[in-house]
Amino acid sequence: MSKKVILLFGGSSEERLVSVASAQNLAAQYNFSELIFQDKKEALYKVSSDELFSHQNVFVSEFVPKEASFAPNLSGAVDYLAGKVVFMGFHGSQGENGEVQSLFEKHRICFTGSGSSASRTAFEKNLAKDVMSNTGNLMAEEIKFNIKDIGGLTSKFEKFFQKHKKIVIKPTSSGSSFGLHIVESQEHLMKVLSEIKTSEFPVYLMENFIKGRELTVGVTQIENDLVALPASEVVLNEGRSFDYNGKYLGTGTKEITPATLTDAELEAAQKLAIESHLAFHCYGYSRTDMILAPDGPYFLETNTLPGLSKPSFIPQQLLAADISMKNFIEEQIRLAECRYEANEV
Repeated sequence: MSKKVILLFGGSSEERLVSVASAQNLAAQYNFSELIFQDKKEALYKVSSDELFSHQNVFVSEFVPKEASFAPNLSGAVDYLAGKVVFMGFHGSQGENGEVQSLFEKHRICFTGSGSSASRTAFEKNLAKDVMSNTGNLMAEEIKFNIKDIGGLTSKFEKFFQKHKKIVIKPTSSGSSFGLHIVESQEHLMKVLSEIKTSEFPVYLMENFIKGRELTVGVTQIENDLVALPASEVVLNEGRSFDYNGKYLGTGTKEITPATLTDAELEAAQKLAIESHLAFHCYGYSRTDMILAPDGPYFLETNTLPGLSKPSFIPQQLLAADISMKNFIEEQIRLAECRYEANEV
C-alpha cells in the first residue's frame, strides 16, 4: 500500500456517535497515517490516537477534539486529501446518502466502501425497494408518503392498518432505526401520524409488519470474490423494538452471532445478502437486514457503510468467519486504491 491512509470519522449525521465508536475499533486494529474527525457543523480536525481512545461513553457522549480545526468542511480539504486513501468511518445519512462519495469521486480521491450511486440508492428505502423488486426477493407491502400529505391520506392509512393489523412506519432516509414506529392499534396509528407531521424526515414508508426472525448478513469482497458472512440474529424482549438503545446500549435486545439456522435458512439469508450487494452495485462490503419468515427471508434494507465498532455486526461476523479485523481493513484499503483503475466508484 503506497498511499497514506486517513481514517475519517464523526460527521453531522444522527449516527456520528456510532462513527466515533467505529473509529476506536478501527484505529485499534490498524495503524492509520492520520485520524481526521468532522464535527456536527462539518469542520475537520486532526486528532491523536490517544485522544480518540481516551473518549468514554462513546455511544452517548459527543467527541470534542482538543486542537483547532484545519478545514471548514470536506470541500475545503480535497487538496489535502488528494493522493491519499480515505477509510470511511462515517455512518448514517451523511455517510450513506452518497454526498461524500460524490465529492470524492469528482476529485478522484480514493475511499473505502460503495460509490455515490450505490450509496444513494440503498440509503433511500423507497428507491432500494424499487431496485430489489426486480430481483424476485420477498418484500413487505408498502405505502410511500410525504408528511405534508398526511391529512388527505388518513383513510388510506386506516384501510392499510385494518388489512394488516400490525404495521411499520419509518423514514425513507435514516439509519439505526431513527424515526421507526411499530403500530398495533388505531389509536397508536393516529398518534404516530400526528407526531411525524413535524418530523425532520419529509418522506416515510408504511409497511405491513413481517412476523419472523430478524437477521442481518454482511458481505465482504476478498480479491475478486464476494463472501457472505455468518448471519446474526436480533432477539427482542417483549414490547421492544430494535432502536438505537437496543443496537448500541443493549437495552431490551440480544444479538446472536452466528445465528442458529438450518443449512437451508442460512443459504437463503446469505443468498439475499449477496443478491442485494450486487443489485445495488455495492463495493467492498455491505450488510443486509432481513426478516426470516416461514416463506423465506424478506428484504428490509442494505447498509453500504455498516457500523464497525467492536460490538457491531460486521466485526461479530468477521470473528465468526475467522477473518481478522486487520485483514478486513487492509483488503478494503486495497480495493479503495484500485477503485478508479477498475472503473469502480
